[in-house]
Amino acid sequence: MAEKQPDEKPRILQICHDYKGPFRTVARQYAGSFSDCEVKTVFLRGPPSSELASTIHGDVEFLTLPPGSLRGLKLEPYRRVKEIIADELPDVILAHRYKPFFIALLLNYKLKIGAVIGVMHEFGFLGRVLRSFFSRFWKENVQLIGVSQPVCQALLEQAPHLQSRVHLLPHAIEAATLRDPVSARHELGIPLGSYCYGTVGRLVRKKDHRLLIEAFAGVHDDSVLAFVGDGELMPELKMLAKKLGVQDRVVFCGAKDEARRLMKAFDAFVLPSTSEEAFGLVLLEAMAAQVPIVCSDAPGPASVIGDTGLLFECGNARDLTWQLEAVRALTKPNSDEMTQRALDRLGAKFSVSSMAQKIRSLPQIEQYAPVTD
Repeated sequence: MAEKQPDEKPRILQICHDYKGPFRTVARQYAGSFSDCEVKTVFLRGPPSSELASTIHGDVEFLTLPPGSLRGLKLEPYRRVKEIIADELPDVILAHRYKPFFIALLLNYKLKIGAVIGVMHEFGFLGRVLRSFFSRFWKENVQLIGVSQPVCQALLEQAPHLQSRVHLLPHAIEAATLRDPVSARHELGIPLGSYCYGTVGRLVRKKDHRLLIEAFAGVHDDSVLAFVGDGELMPELKMLAKKLGVQDRVVFCGAKDEARRLMKAFDAFVLPSTSEEAFGLVLLEAMAAQVPIVCSDAPGPASVIGDTGLLFECGNARDLTWQLEAVRALTKPNSDEMTQRALDRLGAKFSVSSMAQKIRSLPQIEQYAPVTD
């Protein structure tokens, strides 16, 4: 192992479970926050993607590990990552989600690492008893980042001894080229001329798309509801739409790469997620597209939009129906005022430059990776 020279750039290791959903964006943004450093990003799972690697600052490694290797003590992933960094130890390790964080902890006990930062993207980061117990024995250089205040608060309620180690760092959003409404609808298969409620995300339980269909069935007009995304609940949701008699007004568009560019297809964006939703990155995409938002009052999503959208009681289909009708009833001036407030909030709280400044200002990171001119 070569000694690091005083004039060498700081070395950053980023460990990601995979690049599904928002994590290709997350990996790109975190790596980009260290553009003046030597960055290496490791994806534990997922096939190699030269297209993805080309968008991320620094070197990118794809380990293509089988699912079973990430259970238990994760010794094989630990060995593989250790081999990658053997010649040049990182000054800072950034680990997204718990399994990559556990690997980072193993590396931290065996090697001389400056700082280890675990990024909490969901609730329950230390949900298991042993995880919480072992947090009492972390080295002093271990810190945590939460993507929303509710995530940070939930962890500290469970593990108050980590008070000084937990920091808030919300997701950010990059500029994107948006398709115009007509071409976006053509690409998604949404009929022109109809008012469209749209949602984007994996079709999984915590997103509560079932509630959305139930609420939409109570909207008696010519509007349509569009789902952009795929997932295990697709058959169940299609059956529900048929049962409620709205199958002709519900469009399942499937998963789309860079779905955010198609946001203008919607007249209103809806996020019906349960309280398990920690943040809701897709809300930032709707805010950037200046599409009016209807959102559950679950703590994570509500902390993102503040007062810039219409909130309904989490899990309450009737309340959601009312808010769907209310957003359609907005006059253009009221709608424009709402989306402008959302855009202003986006720029003030969720810009990429703000995120980079915040992460580089964390004392533990500033110590080992100070910003250079």
